[in-house]
Amino acid sequence: MKKFELVIPAYNEEKNLEMLLSRVVESAAEFGFNQQNFRLLLVENGSKDRSYQVMQEVIQKHQWQDLIHIVKVEVNQGYGFGLMSGLRETQSAVVGWTHADLQCDPRNAFIGAKLLLGQKDRKILVKGVRLGRNWRDQWVSRVFETLAFLILGLRMYEMNAQPKIFTRDLLLKLKNPPKTFALDLYLLYQAQKANYLVMTFDVFFPPRIHGVSNWAAHFAGRYKTIFGMIRYMWDLVRAEGRA
Repeated sequence: MKKFELVIPAYNEEKNLEMLLSRVVESAAEFGFNQQNFRLLLVENGSKDRSYQVMQEVIQKHQWQDLIHIVKVEVNQGYGFGLMSGLRETQSAVVGWTHADLQCDPRNAFIGAKLLLGQKDRKILVKGVRLGRNWRDQWVSRVFETLAFLILGLRMYEMNAQPKIFTRDLLLKLKNPPKTFALDLYLLYQAQKANYLVMTFDVFFPPRIHGVSNWAAHFAGRYKTIFGMIRYMWDLVRAEGRA
């Protein structure tokens, strides 16, 4: 049984993958994780580029087969669907996720795992708080947080910040997870309902090295995501009540 399993969904990230996986392996070793106590579940989330082939090539080249497992989603059905596809294959007591775009250094996931594993009371969710974002993205986050409080009663700062590290008990509470970017909100909502303590730490959030954000690259995509999140909040409060 592994101590910690990390899920990273990748959608059209072929240019980032070798750097990403190298950083995961280096960071795992730095914090005392190896193939006996750690596994990365790398989700190929229905990409349209060569992500799947690049994953296979990099893993084979470095002989990381015992450390990294690829979960292949044939057709992209959303960020949340990809993440849950990976999370459902985990077995460890502590799990978590982060992103593949390297804006959140994978090293932060291991910082979060060590924080959680070092606690006697495991009814804790560990998450990052982003530093270095532009004012527009910060403003969007504050709007989401205000709406989440008004609609759901959810009190949470930096809802979409990575990484998120938590126990299997909390994972099992995700009974009806959304397929969209709302999965982060849904996890935090379930954690608050179950009286989990949220422990945060600062993470630096630099610009992307390659590619563009899958939700914020275009004006239409950004506002489609925003209004979709608001609709989801109303659907969630109708289905499960306020947090």
